[in-house]
Amino acid sequence: MKLSYLIDLVAISNNKNKISDFQYVRYNYGPFDKKIHKHLGYLENNNIIKEGSNISSTGDEIVTYNINKKNNIVFDKIPDEERKIIDEVIESLEGFGTKALTELTYRTKPMKKIGATIENKKGLNKILNLNA
Repeated sequence: MKLSYLIDLVAISNNKNKISDFQYVRYNYGPFDKKIHKHLGYLENNNIIKEGSNISSTGDEIVTYNINKKNNIVFDKIPDEERKIIDEVIESLEGFGTKALTELTYRTKPMKKIGATIENKKGLNKILNLNA
């Protein structure tokens, strides 16, 4: 879920428009929008993705989502420029675990602007200004 936030930040810095329709708020574990659950539910219910889980090095359960390759998903409706941004962000973050992604999101300008850190609750549930 942090990936969509980071992708939107990069998209804004590149072309001034978000890719998603999310309005991120500072939540307990970083930027979040409740619509993410709605979208994930749709994708799961239509067998486009499958939910799984892993255990982190600290023993925490991590929810994972994998594309169901049996569906031969086509991403033609995503404009090339947006797909390029998505691919670049995903490739640049390859190998980042949950903790590293969380730390990265807290170092972004929108999170810093509200004074949010992993250790505090500043700006909790506050809408993030991605243009900060």
